[in-house]
Amino acid sequence: MMNRSYITLFFLLCLGLMQSQAQHAFFPEQGIITYDKTIHVKNLLKRQLTLIPEGDMQRRFLENMIPNAPETAVLQRTLNFTPTEVSVEPVPKNHEPFIAQLMQFGMLDYGTKFYQNFAKNESQVSLEFGGSAIMIKDSLPSVKWKITNEYRNIAGYDCRRANGLTQDSVYVVAFYTDQIPTPGGPNVIQGLPGMILGLVIPEQNVNIYASKVELTAAKVNTDLLKKKGEVASREDTRKKLLGSLGRFIKEKQFHYLFTAMFL
Repeated sequence: MMNRSYITLFFLLCLGLMQSQAQHAFFPEQGIITYDKTIHVKNLLKRQLTLIPEGDMQRRFLENMIPNAPETAVLQRTLNFTPTEVSVEPVPKNHEPFIAQLMQFGMLDYGTKFYQNFAKNESQVSLEFGGSAIMIKDSLPSVKWKITNEYRNIAGYDCRRANGLTQDSVYVVAFYTDQIPTPGGPNVIQGLPGMILGLVIPEQNVNIYASKVELTAAKVNTDLLKKKGEVASREDTRKKLLGSLGRFIKEKQFHYLFTAMFL
């Protein structure tokens, strides 16, 4: 009888300990995440080639460039997060001349900076294009998500897969963790019940995966729009750029380039 009592007591203590641990699960409130953005350069250039008409000077330029292009290039960016805010900025890096030239032409990456406030439904975007500063302030972009039952471990966190369609009709695959409940990610794509640590954008030939998560004091850049210049909405910016570039490139090519600014 005594042995049964001890066994019952031991079982109850273990059960209480498990419940206590579950109730006090640790959810980090702030930190810094480093992401590796892998661009499949040859595939990206080939994709851009399909958007340019035969005989166009840009097409010949790309055709001559593709054989010498590396298969991939890796860029880095950091994300600072709190429960309600994130900011994302590129990490300066010296690239080989070929990649540096493509970046200068705006064909790989625009060095875009992002800020999002989930409590205020606010988004800020800052980048350089054609030697001019582009600054956008708008509401958070919408994404239609479908959460799946596929899982993957990224940077030590168990992540669940979600398939999404952005407001630009771009298909994306995201892997998010609810262990970091801030609903952000490495670019403007957001809206899942946790932080996006992995992001695949097939149309843009880009994969973005977290390589390091540091649970430390965050330094969220809450104002990317300090530079002098016009601040506009995303749609107004799109119309303005289309008006100035529409004479030189086709609309499909413009849509592809404009979308890449936010990814």
